[in-house]
Amino acid sequence: MKMETNLNILIIESDPNITAGLEEKVKHLGCRACTATAPNVPIDQLESLGANLAILGPTLDSEASLRCIHKLRILDSSIPILTTREEECQSERSTPAFEGVHLFSPDLDQDSIASIVENALRYISETEAQPEFPSLIGQSEQMKEIRQKIRKVCGKDITVLITGETGTGKELIARSIHYHSLRNGGPLVKVNCGALPDELLESEVFGFQTGAFTGAYKDKPGRLELADGGTLFVDEIGDLSLSLQVKFLQVLEDKAFARLGGTEDRPVDTRVVAATNSDLAKKVRDGTFRKDLFYRLNVVNIHAPALRARKQDIALLVHYFLNKYCFEFKKAALDIPDKIAKLFLLYQWPGNVRELENVVRRAIALRDWSFVFDDFDLENLNNDNEQTAASGSHSLPSVWSDDKVKRAFRERKT
Repeated sequence: MKMETNLNILIIESDPNITAGLEEKVKHLGCRACTATAPNVPIDQLESLGANLAILGPTLDSEASLRCIHKLRILDSSIPILTTREEECQSERSTPAFEGVHLFSPDLDQDSIASIVENALRYISETEAQPEFPSLIGQSEQMKEIRQKIRKVCGKDITVLITGETGTGKELIARSIHYHSLRNGGPLVKVNCGALPDELLESEVFGFQTGAFTGAYKDKPGRLELADGGTLFVDEIGDLSLSLQVKFLQVLEDKAFARLGGTEDRPVDTRVVAATNSDLAKKVRDGTFRKDLFYRLNVVNIHAPALRARKQDIALLVHYFLNKYCFEFKKAALDIPDKIAKLFLLYQWPGNVRELENVVRRAIALRDWSFVFDDFDLENLNNDNEQTAASGSHSLPSVWSDDKVKRAFRERKT
C-alpha cells in the first residue's frame, strides 16, 4: 500500500544495514523525504532535519530511546514516534513515558508499516491544539505508578487531590489528567489559593456582579465559569480560608455557585483537580480545614514523590533539561562532569525537580557547573549510596564518605 503524503520521515539508528533496510521500506510509502541520523545527534541538528514523524531503530537501548524521545518532544510535542521498545509505547496495557509513541517491527510488510504510520498520524490532529502537552519525565516505579493512576482516573469525571512537596510536579500531573480526559477540548484554568488574599481570591474564582463592591462597575465572570466544560486546577488548596472552603464545597456537591454580590446560583460543568503541599489530614485535626471538603476532594489521591525518593530519574531529568534549555537559549550542548553527576545523586534536592531544573538552566546560561559546589548545602548531602544503588543508578561510586565529599569541594577549580 502506497500513501500519498508530504511527510518527512526521520530514522534514528546506529546500524547502517538496519538503516538502509528501513529507508528502503519507507521510500515505498510515498513520503516527501526520508532522513537517517545517529542516536546521539545534537538537538540543534535534529531541528534542522524538520521531521514530521520519527522511527527509532531496534538497536537503541532503553536509555538511548528515551533520550531521543526527549529531544524530539522538545522540538515538537506532537510528533509521532515509532519504536520497537514496547515499554515506551501506547497500548491499553502499558503506561508509556510519553504519548504518541507507537510500537512497530522492522520486519513488518509494507502494508502493515503504512497502517502503523497512518494510525500514528492521527495523534497529530488530536494534540495539535495542545502545544504544551505535559511530559512526566522518569522511569522509576513511582512515576510509572503515577502514570497508571492518571490513566485510571482521566476518563472518570471525579475529583482528584494531588499531594507532594513544592517543586515535585503537581501541576504537570494535573495537566496530564486534563489532557487525557474527555474534557481535553475544554479549558484548563488554574487558580492559586496562596497567591491572593481572601477578598480578591473570592472575586477571582467566583466572579462578581455589578455593584458587589466599590469599583465593581460591570459583571465579571470568575475562573470557575471560565473552566465550564473543562477542568479547574486549584493549587495550594490547603491555604484556603474556612469561609471560602464552604463555597468550594457547594461547587463540588451541587455543581453550582453564586457570584459575589449575586442572588442566584449558577450551574457549572467543570471538573476540579486540587493540589497541596500541606498535610490536609492534620489540618482537619487542627480544625483549619473542613472534614467534609477534605473527603470530597480526596476521592482519588495521587502523591508526587520527592526527587530524593526517585534518584534513578535524575540522569533522565538532567538530560531533558540540558536539551530543553540549550535549544531554548540557542547554546551549544553542555556536558555534565562526572563529579557533578555524582553530587547530584548525593544531594537531597529540598526544592525537588524545580530546583534541579533551575540548576541546569543556570549552568547552561553560565556555561559552567562550578557554582553548584558553592550553592549546595552540605547538610543536604548524605551517604544514601546503598539505597540509590539499589534503585538502579550505576554512576554513583560505591562509597562517598564525608571526607571524600569535602575533598570534591576543594577540588572544584581543578
